[in-house]
Amino acid sequence: MKVTRLRLRNFKRHADLTVEPAPGLTVIRGPNEAGKTTIQRALELALYRRVTSADGEMRDTQRWGSGEHQQPEVELTFESDGTAGRLVKSFRGTRGTVELTIGDKRTNDPATADGWIAELTGIPNEKFFRSTASVRHHEVMDLDRDEANLRDRLQQSISGADRGVSLARRRLDDAIKALKAAGLKNPGPIKRAEEEHARLSEALQRGEEALARLVADREAHAAAIARREAADAAFAETREQLNQAELAVKLGAERGAAEQRYEKYRAAAELRAEIANLEPTHPSQVALPVLRKRVEELRALEVTIAECTAVLAAEEPPLDVAFAEPNWRRLFVAGTGIVYAGLVVLGVQAWARVLDILPPIANAPLVTLLGSLLAIAGALSLLVAYRRRGSVSRTTAVNELRHDAIERRLRGRSDTEQRLRDTQTKREAVLATIGQATLADAETLLAAEDEHVRQVELRQARYAELMRGETVTDVGQARDDAAAEAERKGAALLGMGEIGKDPVGSRDRIEARLGTHQLERDSTVREEAATGERVEQNAVDALEVAATAEALAQETDRLSALLRRQRVYELTLAALDAAEAATMKKATAYLEQRMAADVQHVTGGRYQKVQVADELQINLWSPERGDWVPISSLSQGTIDQVYLAARIELVRLVTQDRRPPLVFDDPFVTYDDERATRAVELLRGLTADHQILYLTTSDRYDGVADKVIVLPGLDGGPKKG
Repeated sequence: MKVTRLRLRNFKRHADLTVEPAPGLTVIRGPNEAGKTTIQRALELALYRRVTSADGEMRDTQRWGSGEHQQPEVELTFESDGTAGRLVKSFRGTRGTVELTIGDKRTNDPATADGWIAELTGIPNEKFFRSTASVRHHEVMDLDRDEANLRDRLQQSISGADRGVSLARRRLDDAIKALKAAGLKNPGPIKRAEEEHARLSEALQRGEEALARLVADREAHAAAIARREAADAAFAETREQLNQAELAVKLGAERGAAEQRYEKYRAAAELRAEIANLEPTHPSQVALPVLRKRVEELRALEVTIAECTAVLAAEEPPLDVAFAEPNWRRLFVAGTGIVYAGLVVLGVQAWARVLDILPPIANAPLVTLLGSLLAIAGALSLLVAYRRRGSVSRTTAVNELRHDAIERRLRGRSDTEQRLRDTQTKREAVLATIGQATLADAETLLAAEDEHVRQVELRQARYAELMRGETVTDVGQARDDAAAEAERKGAALLGMGEIGKDPVGSRDRIEARLGTHQLERDSTVREEAATGERVEQNAVDALEVAATAEALAQETDRLSALLRRQRVYELTLAALDAAEAATMKKATAYLEQRMAADVQHVTGGRYQKVQVADELQINLWSPERGDWVPISSLSQGTIDQVYLAARIELVRLVTQDRRPPLVFDDPFVTYDDERATRAVELLRGLTADHQILYLTTSDRYDGVADKVIVLPGLDGGPKKG
C-alpha cells in the first residue's frame, strides 16, 4: 500500500495541508512546531482509529482556535497492487463519518472500513502499527506495545495458520482464574465448593457433637443470654459514635462546598479585574465590527484595482477585417437554364412519341436518360445556390457583430480606466477613515484588535461560565463569606477530636465495627434462641444431621469434578505454551538470520552476529570480548540501530506479502553523520517493497530522498523539493 496524497483539514495546527509523497523515500522536513509529528499521527489515526472515537486525544486533534463545526478530517488516497483507493475520515465523536473506496468497492461503515484497511496493510490495529511500522525517535525500542498481536502475527507467519493462540490462551487462562478465584466478594466455583464443603463438614460435625452435648445445653443457654446482653451494650455504644461520625461527615461536606465556592468566587474576582484592565487598552480607535467592515471593503477595492489593471494590460488593438460574401447568383442562373433544358428534352421526346414523327432511334431510352441527367444537374446547382444565399445573411451578421464588438471594446477601455481611478480614490478615502496607510497596515490593526477583543470575550465567557445560574452583585464579598464559612466548619470539626480529623474514615471504621457488633448481637440472639429451644425440647433433630451428611457427600463429588476440570485446562494451556514456544523459536531464528546483515551494515561491520531470545531480547556478538553481550550494555545509538533493524525485519515477517507504509519521526536524530548515512541507506533498500516517510528537522537526508517536502514554520504551506 502506497500513499499518493494525504490531506489534513482542521487538524491541530494545520487548517488545510496537502502532502503528496513519492512511492519510494520521501523526506518531510521542517523546523520544530512545523507539524511533522502531526502528519505522522494523522496517518496513524486515518488508518486505524475508529472514526466515532470520542476520547480526549481526538478532542485534542481539533485545530487550535477553530469552532465546533470545524472538526478534524483526514483524506488519504493510495494505491495497492495496481488498485486505486481513497479514504476520508471526519472525526466528530459519535457523529463521525468514514468513506472508503478501493477499486469498485465502497463502504461507509466504520467497522468494515477498519477491517479493509487492516487487510490491505497486514497490520491489525494502531498499537501494532506503532510497535512496528510507525517509529518515533523516542520509541525505537518500544516493540511490545501490542505484545499479544505481535506474537499471533509471528505464529501465523511461521506456521501458516490463519490465527494465533493468544485468544485461546487468554480464554483458558481466564477460565482457570475463574475456577480458582478466591476473593471474598466474587469467589470462583472451586472456592465456593470448598467453602460449602467446609461448611457442611462443620455442620455435620456440629450436629454429631450436639447429640453428645445435649446435657450441657442449659449451661450454654445461660452463657448465650450473657453474651447477647454484652453485644446489646456494645452495639448501643457504637451506634452513638456513628451518629457523631455522620455529623462530622456532614460538616466536612459543608466545609468542602464552602471551599469550592471560595475558589469559584476568587477566580471570578480575578477575571473581573483582568477585564477591567483590558477594556481601555484597545489597539484600534475604531470599533471591531466597523474596522472589519472597512478592511473587507479595502480587500474588495484591491481586488477591483488588480482586475482593472490586468484588463488594461491585457487588451490589444482591435483588427477590423470583414468576411467576403459568397457569389450565388451566377450559379442560380446556370442551374435554372440546365433544369429548363432537361425539361425541354423530356417534353420533346414525349410529343414525338405521341405524334410518332421521329425516327425509331429518337425513341430510345438514351434521350430519356439525357433529359433526366440535365434536370438532376440543374436541381443540384439550384440547391447549392440556395445554400450559398443563406450563408450571405450569416456573413453579413458576423461582420456587423464584429464591428459592434470593436466599438464596445473601445468604449470598455475608457470605462475601465475611469473605474480604476474611482476605485483608487475610494481606497484612499477608506484608509483615511481608519488612520492607516496601506491594506497590510489595516490587516495588522484588525488582527491586533480582533485578538484583543477575543481576550476580553474569553474572560467574559469564563466569568459567565463560573457564575452560570448565579446573580452575585459583589463577588469579593461572596468570596470572603465563603472563606469565613469554611473556617467555621473547620473549627467545629477540630472540636470533635479524632472523628473530626478524618470524618469519612472514622465513619467507615465505625460502620464496620457496628456491622460486626450487629452480627455478634444477631449471632447471640440466634444462639440464645437455639439453646433455649434445645433446652425446651431436650432433643436433637437426627434427620437434619443425616441430610447434612448426604449434602456433604454430593458437595464432595462436585468439588472433585471441578478440580478435574481445572487440571484439564492447565494441561491444555501447558500444551499451547509449548507449541507457542516452538513457533517463537522459529520466528527468533528468522529474525537472527535477517537482522544480521542489517546490523552489520548500520554498525559499520562492528557487530556481525545477532541472537534473539524468546521474549525478543537481543544480544550481539562482541569480537572485543569474544562473547555475547546484551544490547542494553551498549551505547544508546547502537541500541537504536539494532532495534531499528528489528522493527524492519518484524514488519517484513508479520505482514508477509502486504506492504504498509513505514513512517519514521527522526529516529536518527542522535546519530552522527556516518551512522545516519548508513541507517538511511538501510531504509533506502526498503523502498522496493515499502513506501517510506521520514520526518526530520535536518537537511542531511535530502540527497538520498526521492522527494523532499519542506514544511515552513507557523505560517505557510508545504514546499516540494
